[in-house]
Amino acid sequence: MQRTITWIVLLAATLVPLAGCVSVGSSSAVSTTEFQQSREEAPSLPSKLSPGDALELSVELDGRMEVMSYRAEINHRGMATLPLVGDVKVGGCTLDTARQVIAKAYSAYYVNTPVVMLSLLTVSQVGEWGSITVMGRVGKPGRIPLRNQNGMNLTEAIQLAGGFSPSAKKSDIQVSRVDKSGKKLRVSIDYEEIGQGGDAKADIKLIDGDIVYVPERIF
Repeated sequence: MQRTITWIVLLAATLVPLAGCVSVGSSSAVSTTEFQQSREEAPSLPSKLSPGDALELSVELDGRMEVMSYRAEINHRGMATLPLVGDVKVGGCTLDTARQVIAKAYSAYYVNTPVVMLSLLTVSQVGEWGSITVMGRVGKPGRIPLRNQNGMNLTEAIQLAGGFSPSAKKSDIQVSRVDKSGKKLRVSIDYEEIGQGGDAKADIKLIDGDIVYVPERIF
């Protein structure tokens, strides 16, 4: 009897470190009708995240949005590149577990615990041709679906985002992009050069995954 108890203790101790993105849940027997209804009623989401999945992240701290509607795709290594914290491994996790992993990563940068909101984007939400994200001092910050495969000009994106807020710093708009090799690129655009200066080259073409940030003007 003593030996049996010892083996049980050893087995439990062995299984504990295996906790992470692997979870075991209980199941219950249901009728065929209930099973079909659960498929129809449940959101069409995969049980675990995999490379190619697109996530939308928002982080709130003390009533203000630190990150709003940020879109990130999971790469071939299962990593999602997120603002401030960088690469976070979420591949193989359920959406809820991924949210907890990301919340832990952000908690290391704040004294108070941030509220992390995470969702998995479907094809219809992203748009057939993808989308861009406009953040900062605009009327309606958030994600904007691309209308065709040719992308979207910066001026059009700003217009669809509700235009500039009164406190927007138009002379230093930041546009971020990750190229095919995974390198992060960023360019600063003076919006006033497009309108007042007539510089058509400054009205850059945005593509799927681009992030536009309009900073606040310091008075």
